[in-house]
Amino acid sequence: MEIIFIRHGQGVHNIDIPNRLNTENPRLTERGRDQVASLKSVFSFSEDSVYIASPTIRTIETTNIITSDLLLTKKYVSPLVGPRMFPIPQNPEAYVSKCDINYSLDKIISEHSDFIVLDKDNQELWNTGINTLTESAFEPLGLGLINWIKTLCTKKVFIIAHDGTITNYRILLGENGLSRSDFLGEAGWYKLEI
Repeated sequence: MEIIFIRHGQGVHNIDIPNRLNTENPRLTERGRDQVASLKSVFSFSEDSVYIASPTIRTIETTNIITSDLLLTKKYVSPLVGPRMFPIPQNPEAYVSKCDINYSLDKIISEHSDFIVLDKDNQELWNTGINTLTESAFEPLGLGLINWIKTLCTKKVFIIAHDGTITNYRILLGENGLSRSDFLGEAGWYKLEI
């Protein structure tokens, strides 16, 4: 099985420097939508694949753009691929940005009913997300998601998330020596086999 991590395209929080990180629920810019649409020339997005999005507007928009030509898609949204800092600082709560707050579970259910919500019963996970969890607290949750993915009857799983989240999962899946210089950037992607 292939897991393909896709970083969302440019969001409005990526252009309004220095106040960019104080934007709550930032959407993709026009450039970001174009960046994501260009991924259709890189990948064969199909109805046989599974799509798992972070609970943010920009990743949901990214998922909807890459699946827009498909009739029946298996689209999920999970707080386990939500924003996550990398590396985790000594006092992560001091570095939380408004742009990395999960879109509310109620709004996802009411506004994005084409997505299947994972971990719906874990209200604490939805409220706090994985952004500030210690590595020891994140590891069993992340491995739980990977183990669930392994049970799916598909050849490709696309995880649409954020630079820090993707880097944390790459480490969880066995890569060593990663740093912020390994971030994918706008609409970047990384493929691996499990």
